[in-house]
This record gives sequence, structure tokens and C-alpha cells, in this order.
Amino acid sequence: PLALCGSAAGGLRRFWWTPPGRLALFAAGDGAITRQPEEQRADVATQERQREQLDMRITKTEPMLWAQKPRPPTLPAGLFRPKQTLSQNFLCDPNYVFKIVSTVDDESRGGRRLVELGPGTGALTTRLHPRFPEMLGIDIDQRALRVLSQNVPGVTGIRSDVLLVNYTAVSELRGGPLTIIGNLPYHISSQVLFKLLDHSASVRMASVMLQKEVAKRICARPKTKEYNQVSVAFQLYANVRILFDVPPTAFFPRPKVESSFVRLDFEGAEERRLALNVDPRDLRNLTKTAFTHRNKILRNSIQHLLNCHMTLIDRLPEEYEFKRPNELEPWEFVHLTQMVFGKKEFPRHLRLAWRGEFGRTVTKKKNPHYLAFQPQ
Repeated sequence: PLALCGSAAGGLRRFWWTPPGRLALFAAGDGAITRQPEEQRADVATQERQREQLDMRITKTEPMLWAQKPRPPTLPAGLFRPKQTLSQNFLCDPNYVFKIVSTVDDESRGGRRLVELGPGTGALTTRLHPRFPEMLGIDIDQRALRVLSQNVPGVTGIRSDVLLVNYTAVSELRGGPLTIIGNLPYHISSQVLFKLLDHSASVRMASVMLQKEVAKRICARPKTKEYNQVSVAFQLYANVRILFDVPPTAFFPRPKVESSFVRLDFEGAEERRLALNVDPRDLRNLTKTAFTHRNKILRNSIQHLLNCHMTLIDRLPEEYEFKRPNELEPWEFVHLTQMVFGKKEFPRHLRLAWRGEFGRTVTKKKNPHYLAFQPQ
């Protein structure tokens, strides 16, 4: 119930409503001041204190899930400054660290086949190492590896560029297909993923942090502006899925873009890859050439490919002539590659085709029958 409070001034009486617990004094009709009983005022004060304590617990404390969990390692003050040239943005939000770690699953003994790319100072490694004591971390920054060894004693770390690692050899040494996890540097994330495509036979699953724009391209569907060569390649080689988005506030320093955590399941798409019946270098040639002029119809955009002596046809079938690249499904690019270059057994071993300097493209020369492959 509400308490009625009033005052009298100049012969006028005014009333207003006020909730109990906030009423200390009220005025009687004759102007005398009457106090509440001592016991009632003590009960009101106790209720106020309990309400304030409850508000503080709700607004100022961490969720109960994290009440007993330490925060990710912080950077040593004055000794470690993130390098912009390495796109270093370290995870600092324990909630997102927990969400990422909970997605990791590796059944190898001691986690021997778990590889973390760019562990940094150990935000993820500190949670993963107790579960997978034989995991492997790869980082190019010696400063980060030094801090990592202090934060996670006993962890195995290798100083190397992730673009130069032979993941097939690592898989053979570790006894089976690898499980990849990592917060990838944004300026080389696409190159790292194309590197994994070349080693897809040796990678079971990759769960990586990417720029949200890149993640949307990987999962894009035909007839959208994000759909391009990246979409075709990864949707043919793996089952791709965006697990969740991560805001800039979860990193230090804060990036200027939003991020997404993406899973690429290579093991689940192995049967589909082996049934492609194309040379991956031919598939890369055709998709790259087609999407270079994405607004042109295929008859014009890949005509110089058809003029080469290594192709089997010199004119596209009618169902493809007047279509644009972003209108084709990934499997239609496979069919088109088979018609242009012929059916070939998909390699079961390592064959470098997609990653940068190892990929090849057909360049247009004055002689239409001249074929040249140049590194990209």
C-alpha cells in the first residue's frame, strides 16, 4: 500500500503519494510533525540497504559463470606493444573466449592434432592447454611466444609464418588430420584459408576468427554482391558456417571492423571433393578469370580461355553463354571446368593450386593460342 503525505501552508492543504520505505516524516492536519515508530523506520532502512545491495550485484558484478574464471592474459605494460604490421588484435573478453573454446573438439591423444594459429599471449591457449596438453601453437612474433611460455608453462610453440607451414607434413608427424583454431591476422586471412584449401586432405576442421566481410563472402549464395571466387572455392571444399559475430570491444587494441567466428568442416565435405573430377588448378583458372569481369556474360569474360590450345571447346554451351558469374552455383563451375579442361581425377595428395604464388592463371597475349601461367 502507498502512504499518503500532506502539508499545510497558507491555509491550503496539499497531498501526494509516496511509497513506503521512503517516508520518514508526515504532517498532521494541525501542522504538528509526527514521527513513524522506531521499529517501522528500522525495517524500512533494512529494506533500502538490501535493495541497494541487490542493485550493485546486478549492475557491477560479472556473470556467475565467470565469477571463478580468470580473465585472459593481459599485455605487459611498457614491454609489449601490438604491431599493426602483424594485424595483432588480442582477445580480451572472457565471454567470447569461453564461446570459442567450447566449440573446439579434437579426439587425438592429448590433443596432438590440435594446432592454434597465432596464439599471441595465450587468451585461448590458457583454456585449451589443460584439455589438450600436447597441442601445438604457431606464431611469428617472438615477443608473443615469450609471454605465452610464461602464461602457459609446458605448451609447445613454433616460431614460423603460418603461410610457410607445410600442414601436410605436420599432419603426418602428428598422426592424422589436423584441427585448426586461431584468431587470424586480418591482412592475410584469405591467404591462410587458401593455404588450407591446398592442404584440405590433411585438415579435419578449421575454426577461425575472420573479418565479418570475409566471412560473409565465404558463405555467400549466388546472385548476391558478396558471391565471388572465394565463395565457390570454400563451398566446394568444405561445409562452411558462421558460428557467431564478435564486436570490436572484445579485442585489444580494438579493430575498426566487426569480426565473425567461422567453422570450415573439411572432413564432412571429403566425399564431395573427391567427386569433383577436376584439376583444382583448372578450377582456379576458370573461376578467377570469370569473376575478374563479374558484370560481363561468360561468353565475353572467359573467351580468351577458350582460344587456348589446352582447352577442349572453343565456344560455351548455350545454357552458359549469356549467364554472369554470380548467377552460377558452385557445382555449375565444376561442370563448366569439366567441359573446358576435361574430366580429371581430383588429387588425393597435396597439390598446390590456390595459395598465392603457387596458383596459376591464364594471361591474355597477342597470340590467342599462347598459354602462360604466372604466379599470383
